[in-house]
Amino acid sequence: MKKITYIPIIDELSSFILNRARAFKKRRLLKNKNIHSSVRIGNDCLIDKNVYISEGTYIGAGAQLYSGDKSKVEIGKFCAIGYNVHIKARTHDLKQPTSNGFIKHKRTEKKISICDFVWIGDNVFIKEGITIESHAIIAANSVVVRDVKEREIVGGVPAKHIKFNDSLLDIY
Repeated sequence: MKKITYIPIIDELSSFILNRARAFKKRRLLKNKNIHSSVRIGNDCLIDKNVYISEGTYIGAGAQLYSGDKSKVEIGKFCAIGYNVHIKARTHDLKQPTSNGFIKHKRTEKKISICDFVWIGDNVFIKEGITIESHAIIAANSVVVRDVKEREIVGGVPAKHIKFNDSLLDIY
């Protein structure tokens, strides 16, 4: 019986290629004039064309930020957006939610605004038309279907008011 030997160079080479591909994708995303150069974007993120992201924000791996032709997503300064967050300014229209091969489905599009210093936990979904005011916190695994007020902490499915963050330092 022939012994199979492990070749570590293959692991190193595949890791190198994967890292280079991820770096290329990040550089391409950051060439988008709507995204500030200081924004940090995790691996495997999908960011649409009408998405505007201000300085100091970071977005965790696997996030999806979708806009439409008639809508946009605006994200303020120094936001923390967790892993696998979905922010979608478009959805299927209830009048014609699917296509039939001849007629294309209709979409509903509404702007999403996320103000400055917002913290969004992992696995959050934010639907079209939502405004999240500054210093708000969205708990992990939440579905945001209503606007969130300044310093408000929300969570759940659908996301509901938990409390206002009165302990926030005045350095902001």
